Amino acid sequence: TVCNNIIIMIRKSKRGIQFVHGRFPNWSGPTIQSSPNNNDNNSNSNNNNNSNSNSNNKVATIQQPLISICKPKLIYSPKIVFPSKHGGVQKGACSINHQGIIDAIYPCITLDNAKDIATQRNIELIHLGSTVGGSGEDIVLSPGLVDVHCHISELGGRDWEGYHTATKAAAAGGITTLMGMPLNSIPATTTVDAFCQEVEAAGKVDLYADVGLWGGAVPSNCSSLSDEMQVEGTSSSTSTSLEDLLDVGVFGLKAFLAPLPKDAGYETVTVEELHRASRVCGEKGKPILVHCEWMTQQQQDEQTETSFQSSQDDDDPRSILGSFHAHVNSRPALWERQAVEAVCQMVDDCHVHIVHLSDAGCLDIIEKTKKRLNALQSSCQFGNLTVETCPHYLIFDLESLPHGDTRFKCFPPIREKANQDMLWCRGLLGGRQENGMHSSFAAAAAAAAEAVSPVPLIDMIASDHSPCTPNLRLRKEGNVRNAWGGLTGLQYQLPATMKALDMFLSKEKQGGMAWEDEKNMQLQLLSKWWSEEPSKLVPGLSQLKGQIDVGYIADLCAWDSSHVGKPCEYQKEHHRWKGDGPYANMNLKGRILKTFLRGVEVYDGETDT
Repeated sequence: TVCNNIIIMIRKSKRGIQFVHGRFPNWSGPTIQSSPNNNDNNSNSNNNNNSNSNSNNKVATIQQPLISICKPKLIYSPKIVFPSKHGGVQKGACSINHQGIIDAIYPCITLDNAKDIATQRNIELIHLGSTVGGSGEDIVLSPGLVDVHCHISELGGRDWEGYHTATKAAAAGGITTLMGMPLNSIPATTTVDAFCQEVEAAGKVDLYADVGLWGGAVPSNCSSLSDEMQVEGTSSSTSTSLEDLLDVGVFGLKAFLAPLPKDAGYETVTVEELHRASRVCGEKGKPILVHCEWMTQQQQDEQTETSFQSSQDDDDPRSILGSFHAHVNSRPALWERQAVEAVCQMVDDCHVHIVHLSDAGCLDIIEKTKKRLNALQSSCQFGNLTVETCPHYLIFDLESLPHGDTRFKCFPPIREKANQDMLWCRGLLGGRQENGMHSSFAAAAAAAAEAVSPVPLIDMIASDHSPCTPNLRLRKEGNVRNAWGGLTGLQYQLPATMKALDMFLSKEKQGGMAWEDEKNMQLQLLSKWWSEEPSKLVPGLSQLKGQIDVGYIADLCAWDSSHVGKPCEYQKEHHRWKGDGPYANMNLKGRILKTFLRGVEVYDGETDT
């Protein structure tokens, strides 16, 4: 069974590509087909055209297979990130049928071979190596990025980031799937009615990426769960509202253990309420995502007040309000570790996902939990633990943050450089640190790409794109203490991650660390962190997206991996509020040249349209 509740389908309108709501048909899964003989005007042999939709979906308006809008084509690139089982990164091609499905892959063929295949099959040939703005052999075709953590605020009339600008910025950044978080919209997606409002709003605008929704676990839909759920081994009598929210189309739940601003429109749950919600998620086969900082409102208020107290010697008492050291002190790493410890106790109930990890000190707890789960894998019905971090924790560090630049404020905060190094080496690359040196670095990187021991403790990267209106940033005042938190930068996630990885590896080289097949390994890792692993978090999505393989949807990102420059010099910013994030004027690595959604080009980097 696959992705029976993804809420978007694609159709043509006079304004271009537009999405409406519906379901994918059932698929039998990908199979290898290197030289298909089928006619391209026929359906993919892996596609079952009988739509078995779930009657619980109250917002679906299309129950039929995808409308044929994709012109069959063969895409050739000097580098394609194929799955490891097909040889990984190498030159080659993939063909796409009229339904926007990859119907064949051709690893390690030449351009002449690709021309012959295109001629024989009477389909269009797209040669990415000749793309304007690219540099030939460094042009890469990767799976479209899947961002599992994005805040879209269509509802509420606050003029934040809506679906149109969010998906437009996503397409310009190579992102083809966005998973919207339940807060920042008003109302938050914590009820069936709010979910239906979100879906209706998304259906009224042009979209350039697929969108799915997480629901919210809050006291109002957790506290009403029956006390029977708290008794080990008893059958659960679940809350109608929470159960219905999971049935109607959300892919999982998001919860906070940290207090939120009063105007956030969202509430914190207790550990007991979170435990109840996790059991319901387990029964439904869906994950629960947790913001891991755990403290009371009083503790937060007292810690913030203490951290931002200015000394009597300050000539300008306002200067302390712009201090990021004070901001970090106001959110101690201990709070993050306490929360991670608490949520790791729930991994036997359901798939638990830790969002935006910033403290490397949590890795010991995560490693212990993952080892226990691996040992109990055969006997544990639901248990799983995954972890994400974000590019801003990997490219910025506390020591270099500009004083008073509120665009860098987030929760949890950006921490010290030494902490960042451990997020990279031990978290994402699965290495260890011995006597101040990172051991077996190349082996650790290879393990991260091939999913062999040692196992990386951080599974994926997500944006946590969190925009707001400029007046809430307090940039002119430089008031970090009172500014709205959250970084904006959906459009720049891939170049920012590539830059951060390149910076880390360059430093490791200076320390005498070897890096075999460096460029290809980087590409394989980026695809794993941004496509393959995120698709596994969303129930059913990994059978549809996340890889360039036969039977998968042709969501693709073509980009120049060697390009270094400021994005503002070659593309305009497509977010609702320009200049709200720091990335556009930075020298990043990588430039998006084309983005394909189900085989249809939705972004042209050559003309920035």
